[in-house]
Amino acid sequence: MLNSKFWRGVRSELLFFALLFAVFMAFRTTAYAMYHIPSESMLPTLAVGDRIAVNKFAYGYSRHSLPFSLGPEVDTPSGRIFGHAPKRGDIVVFKHPVTGETYIKRVIGLPGDEITLMRGRLYINNVQVTRELEETYRYREHRGDIAAVGLFREDLPGHDHEIIERGDDFSADDFGPMKVPAHSLFVMGDNRDNSLDSRFTNPGVGMLPMEYLVGRAEYLVLSANFDRKEPGLKKHNSRWFSRLR
Repeated sequence: MLNSKFWRGVRSELLFFALLFAVFMAFRTTAYAMYHIPSESMLPTLAVGDRIAVNKFAYGYSRHSLPFSLGPEVDTPSGRIFGHAPKRGDIVVFKHPVTGETYIKRVIGLPGDEITLMRGRLYINNVQVTRELEETYRYREHRGDIAAVGLFREDLPGHDHEIIERGDDFSADDFGPMKVPAHSLFVMGDNRDNSLDSRFTNPGVGMLPMEYLVGRAEYLVLSANFDRKEPGLKKHNSRWFSRLR
């Protein structure tokens, strides 16, 4: 009798945890998920090791909304159901169209936009995007090198944000003009001279089809960037919970 009661209790506990896991996976698949930042391409906005909350219903769903992209193909022009186009300036998480790796960049160009870079200056539809220098400084990169950069406030149409530039004569500082295809996006990192993005094809991103979107980065939940303090160097860290847009 006691043994039977014990196994009923074990079965009840297992059922509870199985249900809890199912609810967690459903929430993670359809609502919000946590991701960590693996590179410095989004400095000064996000640093290596930061953990962010990603809104997975912001743009609707594709098979890439599911863990390991295990879902079926969606037979719509954008490859998504309940699809909504991102806004310019959104920070998006997506799967690389070739490698399947998870990337994070900022939306710069929308379908139909013509994107050009000339000596580091960004043009959208032949209009130069204004930027203002806020300061210059040096920081220690994740791999240990010292980078000297300028911090600019860039004024995208409808959205402004900070970027950093090492200079205006690097390999991707001249690009285009290139028109963004239908159901695609032009994305760039905020660390403009250290980002494999839409300015590059594989191993860069190229024009990003919207079906590869995972969701919109909305909150910085935890900053794990605890670099050593060094005289004359600026640290990129440490907000614990803040809204990204």
